[in-house]
Amino acid sequence: MTPPSSGLPENVHIIPLGHEIDRAVKPLLKTKADRVHLLAIPPDAELDPVMKEKQMNYTQKVTARLEEQKIPVQFHAVDLFDTLDVMKKVSRIIVQEKEKGNIVYVNMSACGRKTAFAVTIAAMFHDTAVYYVSADSYATGVNSFKEADHGMSIVESGNIELLQQFRIMKPDDTNIALLAELYRRKSNGKPDMKSDDIIDFFSRMNVHGFDVKPEGHERKEERLKLKRTLLNRINRTHLEGLEKQKYIEKKKVGKEFFVTITEAGSHIACVSGLID
Repeated sequence: MTPPSSGLPENVHIIPLGHEIDRAVKPLLKTKADRVHLLAIPPDAELDPVMKEKQMNYTQKVTARLEEQKIPVQFHAVDLFDTLDVMKKVSRIIVQEKEKGNIVYVNMSACGRKTAFAVTIAAMFHDTAVYYVSADSYATGVNSFKEADHGMSIVESGNIELLQQFRIMKPDDTNIALLAELYRRKSNGKPDMKSDDIIDFFSRMNVHGFDVKPEGHERKEERLKLKRTLLNRINRTHLEGLEKQKYIEKKKVGKEFFVTITEAGSHIACVSGLID
């Protein structure tokens, strides 16, 4: 893990933003933050123009108020209505910040419910602190005029609750990398991975036991023997477990088999932090 240039870890907050201001800003008035990653819908999002303009207004106000507090803000355009897109972005930011040695916090209360679910799963997958900011009242009814300054939630006390961490059972690093590769191929319209593709992939990853490929042997019987050994290892150590967890589907055509990723596997791939 590479420490930041100052030699000390930075406190970095990830804030996916919906129709909120107080819930994004108020916690950082009391708690030191060196930097904020602000996630919101892109300016060119294909949404209702009125709602899009309203969200852009919230994004601008939150950015301005944080920068008034000398907190740098990095904006990320994300489709907050797409669970996988949110998981990909939040997980990638977490991984990159942790690689720098920084301390990461995720605010799951300044966005909608669907986004809150995605960011909470992403944070807990990477053993990252998630917090909820309680509202004292809401900008509705007689208080609706307060929405322009506070957002939908009015926060006075700034009560912050750290959510209990739950350990998520996940595949080992090699299998997660395989799921990420399967997801990339599916996203790019490439065919399913066959046995030779998996052998090549593990070889490029320097996975133990895959340093020598069958093509390295001149004699056909030696090539076939090594391939059988590698295929048995792939099935026992990798594919059987992933198939049992319903992260992949494996189909056989003749003597060859093909592996495709499932919806469940796609969620693991997107929350891995390996997808740019």
